[in-house]
Order: sequence, then C-alpha cells, then structure tokens
Amino acid sequence: MSRSPLNSVAVLGGGVAGWMTAAALARVLPGACAIRVVDTADGAPRGALSTLPALRGFHGLLGLNEPALMRAARGTFKLGARYSGWTDEDHVEGFSDAGANLDGVAFHHHWLRVRERGEAGRYEDYSLAAVAARLGRFAPPSEDPRSVLSTLSYGQHLDAAGYVAALRATAGRVEARSGEIAQVALAPDGRIAAVILADGERIAADLFVDTTPDGRLIGATPDAGWIDESTALPCDRLALREVAPRANPPPLTEFEAIAEGWLRRVPLRGGDAVALAYAGNLTSDEAAREILGGEAAIVRLRNGRRERVWTGNCVAIGPAASQLEPLNGDDAQSVQSGVGRLIALLPTADGSPLAAMEYNRLMAEEHDRARDMAVFRYVAAARSDPLWARSRQAAPSPALAYKQAQFESRGRVVLYDEETFVEGAWVAAFLGHGILPRRHDRLADRLPADQADAALARLRGLIRQAAQAMPLHADALKDRP
Repeated sequence: MSRSPLNSVAVLGGGVAGWMTAAALARVLPGACAIRVVDTADGAPRGALSTLPALRGFHGLLGLNEPALMRAARGTFKLGARYSGWTDEDHVEGFSDAGANLDGVAFHHHWLRVRERGEAGRYEDYSLAAVAARLGRFAPPSEDPRSVLSTLSYGQHLDAAGYVAALRATAGRVEARSGEIAQVALAPDGRIAAVILADGERIAADLFVDTTPDGRLIGATPDAGWIDESTALPCDRLALREVAPRANPPPLTEFEAIAEGWLRRVPLRGGDAVALAYAGNLTSDEAAREILGGEAAIVRLRNGRRERVWTGNCVAIGPAASQLEPLNGDDAQSVQSGVGRLIALLPTADGSPLAAMEYNRLMAEEHDRARDMAVFRYVAAARSDPLWARSRQAAPSPALAYKQAQFESRGRVVLYDEETFVEGAWVAAFLGHGILPRRHDRLADRLPADQADAALARLRGLIRQAAQAMPLHADALKDRP
C-alpha cells in the first residue's frame, strides 16, 4: 500500500475557517507541501467571534502573540455569557469553577441543600468569573493554586476580519488569491480531480479543504448529504451591525431572547458587534434591520450538518461541514476541532479511508452534543412567541432528553463522548435556565447544616471580594495594548 505524503493542499472558501486551517497546516506540514487558499466573496469574514478558552491553546500552536492578536482583531476578554429573556431571571454562565468540592460531593448539591432550607444566593454567586463579569471586571488567572484567581479561565471576543488578517500574517508560506468557484470536476471514483475557477484557472491538489458557506466542494462528492436540524433550531437568518462602544463593556457575550428570536452583543474595541437571529418566514429582513436600529448585513444560516465531512480527498471544515445558531458562545470551536483532528488523522496523497471514517465519527458526535446545548436553550425558554413555540414542537434528541431527565431527577450530569461543554458548564446552564433537580445528593447531608451554611456564606464573600479587587475590564485592556 502506498504511503506517499501530501504534496499539495487547496483550501477553498477562505474566511475564518479557511485561514485557521491554512495557518495550522503551514505549521505542521513539510515545507515541500504546497498550501493554497482561494478566498471567495461569500466566505469573507463578517461580524465578531465569541470564543471559548480552548481557542487560546490553538493560538499557542500557531505562535500567535496574544497582545498582538488582540490589537489586530480589536479583541476584548470574555469571562462567560449572560442570558436574559429566556426565563424571569437572567443568569451568567462563567468560565470558572463554581464553589468548592465540600466533603467529596459536587458543589451544586450543597447549594441545592442550602437553598431548600433558606437563602443560598444565586448559583452564579459562587463563580468568580460570573461575579467579576457582572461587575465589569477582569484579571488573568493566577498560577498559584491557593488563589481563588486560579479558578478562572477566559475566552476572547474578536473581530472576524481582524482575526483573519492576524491568521494570514502567521501563514507566510501559504499562497493566496481571490476567486470564485465555477465548477467542481470529479474523477470516476468520486474524488475531486480539480476545481475550476471563474477565470478559467484549474486547481488540482492531493487534498481539498472546503470552507465555503454552502459546501460547494463537499456537496459535489458522493455520500455527503445534509442533515437538516431547522425544526428544533428555527433561526435561519443573522442580521449583523456594529454599534457605539461602551465605556466599560462587561467581559461577557450577552444573549437576549426576544419575540423574533434572540440578540447577541459582543464587545469589541471601538464598537460592539450586534447580531439578531431570526426566522425569515416570520420576520422580514427589513423588520430585522429595524430591530437593530439601522443598516445591517444579512447572513443566511442553515442549521444542520453533513452526513460525512470527509469523503475521498475532500474535507469540509467550518460552515461547509456544519452550522448552528451561534447561541452557545463557542464560535470557531468546531473549526478548531476539525483542524486538530485533520492534523491527527492526516491522510496520504492516495487517501486514508479508515482515517476518514474516524474523522466523520468524531466530528458528528461533537456537533450533535453542541447542538443539544443550543436546543436545550429553546426547550427551557419560558416564552410563548410563535418562533419559540415552533421550536418546542420538535422532540429533543434522545441524548438531550436523557441528560435533562437525569439532572431533573437527582442533579447528575450525563456526559457523552466528544462533549464541548464540561459538567460545570451544563450545571450552570441547567440551573441558570431554571431546571432544578427534585433532590440533592444525600451524601451532602453528612456535612452539618450550620457548617454548610457557613461554608457557602464564606465562599460568596470571598468570591465577591476577589472580584471587586480586579481592575475594570476597560483598564485591563489598557494594560494589554
């Protein structure tokens, strides 16, 4: 069996997904392997990214300097996300551990026990990230495990166009041009023989990476059909606009549920990026622009995923592979995973069917778990507006239904393979959206009630004090120009 290495890679579509892919491949592939990006007009980066802390590890792989990246992409820090309008009370899901493990029992069971008897405060009051974010304050995590600051983590808010510019700067050996795809030529075995551009150029490669918004390449290959998930996730449009900045924006992505869908606000240096997610058959584009209060770019969204994202010599990454309403604050996570797994399962020039099978399995499972988190937010919403009522007509996946039933029963979080969101994130989402277990873990009762009350009160005070001692978010940005 031939094991010839890749000699050429062509990335079609560009944008955030295309340049994350090209920059990473430029780091790991031999210099003899040619890497080329074709930026298409519909792949141009728009709006802003709200990212998870894991993306900073990807930046480390690329050698990106964080202060330089933040300057280039007008970046701000992110300690979590705030959700309002879903239920009677808003809540913050922060990037830090909540509370402490008391007597070997998960903290949320102690919180539930104290809450049953009296005043326990909000669950988020025990998350340093959530408390600091509400106060508009930020400090980097401490490496001292004795410090409460060691519980922190943080993501970033990045202007998409600035982020792509920073990625391009790290991928010096990548050849790039703009162009439009006119034809995808297939070989008799279903592999891509070449991509012909509108100006007649014929691009051949050992491996094609499709990052186009509509999956132009992967859609032309066999066995890459689209699994539609628009019934449970009804928003098929995003209206994007930038508004004036705030003097001290919170280090949060803010999500607000409204009758037409939901609003997202991402703070950037020099302005806030606002997006409205809505259903085009319920709200017109003109009405969406009126809600945002001015001109807005309209982007089409198709919730779902490919049956297979790697077929033959074509791998789909980003919007070509899967799309979800950006409701979880995990922008670029699926791209990061797709790139990382491509590197780990790198094919040969002749193809690697077993690697493709494993890649497809892993990416499908990760998408499905992230989809469950987004669907849960619709399921848990206490809204009766037509769009929200429509979304609840679809039954949640068996995996999500079982996960929620287990939590409602006894506060246990079921985690499946390839989860993007860890146990603490699910606990914060469940409790924040008003899903309370019917009973707490009885092992928590081993701690005497007065000791439990005192421990929680002490934790709340310590976290509040630590958050108030942090610099304002605006000042923290000045310290990292």
